[in-house]
Amino acid sequence: MKNDDILYALTDIREDFLEEAAPVQRRPLSRWLTVAVAASLALLLMGAGILFGGSVQDWMAHRWAVENTRPMSEGQAALVDSMSQEIGLCQTVGGITVDVDSALFGDRGFRILVRVRGRQFDHAQGVCFDRWTMELQPDPTEGMGRHIGWEFAGFDGDGSWLLFFCCDWDEAVRPEEPFAVRLSMTDLVFTGGPIGEVTEVVQEGTWEFEFPLEVTGVPDPIRLPDCTVKTEKGEALELKNLVLYSTGISYEKIGEGDFEVTAILADGSAIAATQGMGDSRWWDVPVDPAQVTALRLGETTIQIPVR
Repeated sequence: MKNDDILYALTDIREDFLEEAAPVQRRPLSRWLTVAVAASLALLLMGAGILFGGSVQDWMAHRWAVENTRPMSEGQAALVDSMSQEIGLCQTVGGITVDVDSALFGDRGFRILVRVRGRQFDHAQGVCFDRWTMELQPDPTEGMGRHIGWEFAGFDGDGSWLLFFCCDWDEAVRPEEPFAVRLSMTDLVFTGGPIGEVTEVVQEGTWEFEFPLEVTGVPDPIRLPDCTVKTEKGEALELKNLVLYSTGISYEKIGEGDFEVTAILADGSAIAATQGMGDSRWWDVPVDPAQVTALRLGETTIQIPVR
């Protein structure tokens, strides 16, 4: 792993989620610039588990239905499918099986869906790997900043633990050739307390995987005019170099303050960007930029003509 890698984890959880969902702790990797919300915890409010087939496409479809109270359209489902890649690897150590199921790629990084099974996990316990690494060969982010981390993604209908391993980079890159991902996870542990101390080692050992990733089906981004937005606290911020991607937006912000971001699509659907770092926000589910008719940025709505 390169020295300029920045490890991040989701450390800010919305209070209304915590009031109704079982708390899930994790080993803290870094609190640097973390502004993300573990939006997937909201899915626990739907019942005892997150019920779907298990692929990254299934997870995105479920998340979409939670935010819009209706299924994805055929076009939206086709977009997610075109940006996804099946991996289908598994390894068992001491009765604990780790499945590297599938991945979703965008202009500024990727998500890898991993499933951990072999015992019935207590939803009130924090479960994670004590140590892990991710390497890219050849590295498409050479010469730029990148950020790697993991996000809790819920539990499936069988009680297996789900998570995303994530790699996000500071600039839009579409590698022309496939590259290899080497993912290693060591010692599955239970954690407890606000800073994620290990309370029990579930299974010692290392699960190691290597697989190729290839960019496919990512729609072209759209550059938008500079604009001024008003935050929920009434602050005025100027945004420059605003770019709308399939997986989020990026901008240069002049002024202090933060704001919520939501994309409105031509069919009336809406998807929020509840995760981000620096001057970037990431949609909970990818969208086609050409189908976005408006952006809600704080208290300001920007209309976008449909391409």
